[in-house]
Amino acid sequence: MLHDEFPHEVTIQELASVSDGGGGHKKAWTTFLTMEGFMDTPTSKERYEAMQLNNPLDRYLYYPYRTDIKTDMRAVFEEETYEIVGRPEDQGGQHEIIRLPLKLVQNG
Repeated sequence: MLHDEFPHEVTIQELASVSDGGGGHKKAWTTFLTMEGFMDTPTSKERYEAMQLNNPLDRYLYYPYRTDIKTDMRAVFEEETYEIVGRPEDQGGQHEIIRLPLKLVQNG
């Protein structure tokens, strides 16, 4: 049932400290989780309104309710990387589906 509602595989990444191979550490994007979701395209009106607020919007990611995805993470879908540009929104306050606004990262 979830696959019908959430047909896309999306990877969520976090910026973590990883070994640099020489005894030190560096920051790098690492996989936090891979999950089922639905990548949707905002309407032209939604895109225009977001641009007017200086907060460009390229996609919405819908996924089953969870609270561990934070705004400093990013999403990868079909080899494209998206920055999270807003807080996760609990659709209808029902603790069932979350909507997450995303912006495409150029050369991400």
